[in-house]
Amino acid sequence: MRIWTSEHIFDHPWDTVVNAAYRKYPNPINGAVKGMDVVVQDVSDGVLRSERLLQSHFHIPGWVTKLTGFSGTQYSHEVSTIDPVHRHMTLTTRNLNAASFLRVNEKLTYEPDPSDPQRTVLKQEATVSVNLPAFTDYCEKAFLTTYQTNALKGRSGVEWVIDNIKREYNEISAKVTAEMHELMQLATRR
Repeated sequence: MRIWTSEHIFDHPWDTVVNAAYRKYPNPINGAVKGMDVVVQDVSDGVLRSERLLQSHFHIPGWVTKLTGFSGTQYSHEVSTIDPVHRHMTLTTRNLNAASFLRVNEKLTYEPDPSDPQRTVLKQEATVSVNLPAFTDYCEKAFLTTYQTNALKGRSGVEWVIDNIKREYNEISAKVTAEMHELMQLATRR
């Protein structure tokens, strides 16, 4: 088993980052996620809890497919909790298929930066365990390298969503301002 950890700081407030992280897929930065379905979603004691199924596709070397039968289409179970009062989001994901030879568990937490509330700290941890005799070490290293690359894409995906949210807000704001201006002009003509 191998463990990978990382910490990243977003230069955005917690609520902005969490909104974007929850809406991260699909995005053009990381095209591996092909589909997402919400299985359960509820609010209890002010905490939003969601369970989603993700479908991803990864390019797999032919020899891996021959050895394992895994085609590269991965299904994962994701559980997220968002606590707006305590400003804490946790997201855990585990793979559902290929578990006989590959087990991946991921945990992400988003919290305000204690030194600057206008920034958000993302802590990531992934554990990978491969059960392929004679290939375990090689596969675990290769998978964690891929995971690290995808983690960078995930962060860029969050930034992409934040940019889109800002653009949407500016477009709506401009439209509302223009409509209010038109209404004021109509009201003064009467």
